[in-house]
Amino acid sequence: MTHRMDSDVPSPADVEAIRGIVRDIQDGFNNNDAALMNAHMADDAVVVNARGAVLNGRRAIEKATEDSLAAGYLRDSTAYYELTDVMALATDVITARKNAWSTRENSQDGIPPEMNALYIFVRRANRWVVWRRQNTLIA
Repeated sequence: MTHRMDSDVPSPADVEAIRGIVRDIQDGFNNNDAALMNAHMADDAVVVNARGAVLNGRRAIEKATEDSLAAGYLRDSTAYYELTDVMALATDVITARKNAWSTRENSQDGIPPEMNALYIFVRRANRWVVWRRQNTLIA
């Protein structure tokens, strides 16, 4: 049995900051705005996208996002996110899981998520940034 300790629970302000980052990612995706979608990415971030590609560094992540949103396979897609399992691993490290649906209706109607992602956020220069993200499509 795992026991949750109070130190595992981030402060309300930190949780709201993390929620804001995930909102920006959702809004950037839905508006084909790669700059907003990646505004909170660490320079040394690593992302494994839903297709399994490993993207190393902010510039590679931005390029892949720009290519897929602007004219690529995600151009006409939308996504709706629910942040769950937000836990502090250390003072400046938070992990969280995000469920994702392709339509707002699916996200609101109790339909199981189509994708989930595991995030690691780190605090740098007094702000939270995405350091790692692993996306997984749910079959």
